[in-house]
Amino acid sequence: MSSFANRLEQFGEAIALRLPDHSTISYLQLAKLADQYSATLNKLLPEHSLLALRFSSTLAAVVAYLAALRCGKALLLLAPDLGDSQTLALVERLQIAALIQSSGDIQLTGHQHQVRPDCALLLSTSGSSGSPKSVMLSLENIEANARAICAYLPIEPTDTAITALPLHYSYGLSVLNSHLFKGASVLLTEAPLMSKDFWQQTRDFHISSLQGVPFSYQLYRQLRLERMPRPALRYLTQAGGKLNSSLTDYVQQLASSLQKPVYLMYGQTEATARIAYLAPKFIQQYADCIGVAIPEGELLLRHPVTKALITEDLREGELCYRGPNVMLGYASCADDLTSRTVLTELSTGDLAERLPNGLYRIVGRLSRFLKIQGKRLQLDHLEQQLSALVDPVCCTGNDELLVVAYTQQEPALAEQLQQLLREQLQLHPALYKVLQLDALPALSNGKADYQALLQLAMGSHHAG
Repeated sequence: MSSFANRLEQFGEAIALRLPDHSTISYLQLAKLADQYSATLNKLLPEHSLLALRFSSTLAAVVAYLAALRCGKALLLLAPDLGDSQTLALVERLQIAALIQSSGDIQLTGHQHQVRPDCALLLSTSGSSGSPKSVMLSLENIEANARAICAYLPIEPTDTAITALPLHYSYGLSVLNSHLFKGASVLLTEAPLMSKDFWQQTRDFHISSLQGVPFSYQLYRQLRLERMPRPALRYLTQAGGKLNSSLTDYVQQLASSLQKPVYLMYGQTEATARIAYLAPKFIQQYADCIGVAIPEGELLLRHPVTKALITEDLREGELCYRGPNVMLGYASCADDLTSRTVLTELSTGDLAERLPNGLYRIVGRLSRFLKIQGKRLQLDHLEQQLSALVDPVCCTGNDELLVVAYTQQEPALAEQLQQLLREQLQLHPALYKVLQLDALPALSNGKADYQALLQLAMGSHHAG
């Protein structure tokens, strides 16, 4: 199976990568750099070894990534700032043969473990990327996903995207892949979203699209994106988690005030990034929906317990997905890397319903249920309910304790939240904890870190 990485040459002298110092790398140059690096990898390492790359938004790191895809070496993508002890634990657990630094420097570890021949890439399932559980993806998965994204997003060869999201994260990576698939260009910047440099670069380099997880849109709102004249900006995309009600309002305003299409997208690393998208024409009326399956993919609903197919509209079921971008399987240890599994259907863990117009809407998460004293609480429903009072709000917990956290500074809020929990949910005060925090804990991909929040609450619960 070839992938876009093997076809870079076809775009010739077109610009593939732009760098903040205004230097550029053409597709031909990029292919040549990748092949030189491949030759080094082939010399140092046997076929089907596993490598790990600290993937920063730099030329050296992108060359190493493309080289691995071109020469058939399986590559685990790491956050560039992943701690040494976590990195070492992953090297041992997965028997990684070499660690590639962001600079392109290669450190051999002495491990020689073989990886299944169809595995091209490993991505972490959690935003922390130190998670021992990785998703195994094939070249076909990566190619199919890039192809599907280019089929529904209006990416043109004349476009320039910017690395607004980390490249080790499936959404950030899909932006790079889809632009290289199409012969467009990508500005590699390490400037953070909140920096002057980043926004200066979006202007200087005529950036044509902006991406974001919900947290990015919070920042766009603070920065008043709608007031920045960006004539080159053609469209926006959002994925990486559901927008809360106030951010949904903001994105709808943004779409109408900028007069630019906004694509709301839904995906999972297990599907190489993308599963569904909402066409911009639906954003004003159906922003609470994930839309329809991406091209070549198929969405279906199954009964959470019996797994029977649900065909009626407006009936809740577990959202499942089929398509050529569904992963090979998970790897938590070296043995998993040689498994022969082939997945045909992905169970997303999300509960959804299909509207009569064919759009799908997520209504909750299978694992986001608590059962407190016989009461079943769906935490996503609860967050939506509470967001009328306070926004942002985060709910987590276990079967002994419900935890509600928020950041607003108003003294009356804690009492209002407690009253709502007491009266509407009829919970005894010993069964819930309301925390006012300076910031809600988040993973590096911008999603809520429910685990950290629970630990924080348990610590203060025992202390209190």
